[in-house]
Amino acid sequence: MKMQIAICDDEKIMRSSLVGFLNEYAENRSIGMNITEFQSGDDLLSSKIKFDIVFMDYQMEGLDGMETSRRYRAEQNSDSTLIFLSAFPLVALQSFEVNTFRFLTKPIDKEKLFKALDDYLASQNSNKFIVFKSGDGYYKVKTDDIIYAEAERKHTIIRTTSDTIIVSKTLHEIEKELPDDEFFRCQKSFLVNFNHIENYNNFEILFDNGEKAIISRRISAQFKSDFQKFVMRYNI
Repeated sequence: MKMQIAICDDEKIMRSSLVGFLNEYAENRSIGMNITEFQSGDDLLSSKIKFDIVFMDYQMEGLDGMETSRRYRAEQNSDSTLIFLSAFPLVALQSFEVNTFRFLTKPIDKEKLFKALDDYLASQNSNKFIVFKSGDGYYKVKTDDIIYAEAERKHTIIRTTSDTIIVSKTLHEIEKELPDDEFFRCQKSFLVNFNHIENYNNFEILFDNGEKAIISRRISAQFKSDFQKFVMRYNI
């Protein structure tokens, strides 16, 4: 089965360059790809194809990349993997709003592109799940779907994108089961998922579901450092 790839960019030269890299990657990895080019956000939104990966230009005439992505998530396919492209790396944080998988700076570095595609394929083949016992039942939860975990006496509240689960484990026990490069203890009783942070300041974190968490002043500097490393590692 071939991967369905979309390139949404208003620069023809950029699209052609990316198509060349993608074809080289597909040949090297013996992967089938169907690549469809779109020169505007409106063109992409009118497509009926279910894409596995969408390469999205951040700055386009008409609908920009952010607005196109918001509409695409809402109207077309919320499960597609988004990879943003831009000559302005400072906008990487904003792309978190639409659950971006990677942020690649222009001109595209072939090695970084290939690494992003390798990571995408690995993520599709990995079993990033954690099983929680809650009451008399069990919950199998994707680690990427966990927004935060909050300690409450001898229990832990797991807040996911679709549910709230009370688990008979301590926060420390939960923390040991989660990837330490994606989760951070922002205070004694709170563990947050970097993937769901929409914004932050010196005092608090804003999640993509609208909820907030306090950052301990003692570890504020460490939080900022680790979060920036996460952004650089997974989105640039």
